[in-house]
Amino acid sequence: MPDLLTTKQLAGYLQISERSVYRLLERGEIPAVKVGAQWRFRQSAVDEWLDLQLQRMGAAELDEAFGAALMEGTPAIADLLSVENIFLDLPSGTRADVLAALVERLQIPEPVDRELLLHRLIERETICTTSLPDGVAVPHTPRGRPRLLRHHDLVAVARTLGPVDFGALDGKPTQIFVLVLARDESAHLMLVARVSRLVREESILKVMRAARTPEEVRAAIVSGERRLF
Repeated sequence: MPDLLTTKQLAGYLQISERSVYRLLERGEIPAVKVGAQWRFRQSAVDEWLDLQLQRMGAAELDEAFGAALMEGTPAIADLLSVENIFLDLPSGTRADVLAALVERLQIPEPVDRELLLHRLIERETICTTSLPDGVAVPHTPRGRPRLLRHHDLVAVARTLGPVDFGALDGKPTQIFVLVLARDESAHLMLVARVSRLVREESILKVMRAARTPEEVRAAIVSGERRLF
């Protein structure tokens, strides 16, 4: 996909209608440039804007922006999350320390360069933190970069033993991490949006913070997805 997108290409990239793109333009909410009489959108700028939007959107705003897309064809988080990839005792430390420990423990269903994966996750954090409110982060690799998984989508959940300074916009420490790895751009966007919506539910966060077993966490996510989507 070219870095400079047309309105139609952007709508496809964001999985929304062209009408929704024009509404964003009318409200001045999306970065764009005029080329002649046509709007164009730089993918890298849109990516950064979108990440900030996902951080700032509340549950109702996420439902309005992505509701239909999240319910139609988006893989269920529970289907991509095995109990082997739920870690409730990840060591605390720096952002790099936490991500390194998570990558080291991951059970990945296909060969992957773990050193490159860690590099991409750290690279993504240098662009803009993936921390959300309420002590949660959704680490993922930068959009627009080659996908590291070719045949699978994967989600992992980790809880650190203590709070971590992960650069959250609200200034609060982070202790819950939901890693998203997708095989293509469309799935990547929808999975990040779905996870972002899921962790806005206090009932799910409560379990993530207090669970004693991975099975408890997965059961809360299964129940939450059935209720929300």
